[in-house]
Amino acid sequence: MLDNNKKMLIITAILIFIIMTITIVYANINGNKSLSQKPPSKTPIQQKDNSPAEKWYVQFAAKQQQTTAYTEEINAPRPANGQHYFTGGIAVHPRYPGYDPRVPIIPFGTVVYPSPPLEINGDKYHSLVVMDTGDINYGLWGDYPYWFDVYFGNTEYYNIQNAKKYGAKKHDYYWYEEWK
Repeated sequence: MLDNNKKMLIITAILIFIIMTITIVYANINGNKSLSQKPPSKTPIQQKDNSPAEKWYVQFAAKQQQTTAYTEEINAPRPANGQHYFTGGIAVHPRYPGYDPRVPIIPFGTVVYPSPPLEINGDKYHSLVVMDTGDINYGLWGDYPYWFDVYFGNTEYYNIQNAKKYGAKKHDYYWYEEWK
């Protein structure tokens, strides 16, 4: 027969084996529970009334920038934004001198608010819209990075006279762009 020391050693080994088995089984059960729980999805926060998420805007301002006036022939190619010319539209520098004129320093469609309002062909404009680029190489107005050229209409006598009368003036203005 086995002596008492050997019996105690076997019983201890069996108890250790049972404790280890219970620990492993317990860990697997709890581990599977945590693995089955998925992390929350990363979807945009929805408003309670299902309205779209808020957009944020940054206000930019340009001080004492040169402004000029121009007219365009009726059959002229479309402006750089690909749309049609309209009174109250403006041309700005491209983002980089001498490069792609389809990338303006102020994005197409941006509303610009001049101070004081501009008079175009007898009407006051409190806002203008970027539709074109001009002075591609910054050759005329390089000292004024935020220069703009105001469209005074088709090239016809009265519009030409009004554009000449406008000449070149310095203006303050501001605009907003979406925060990205």
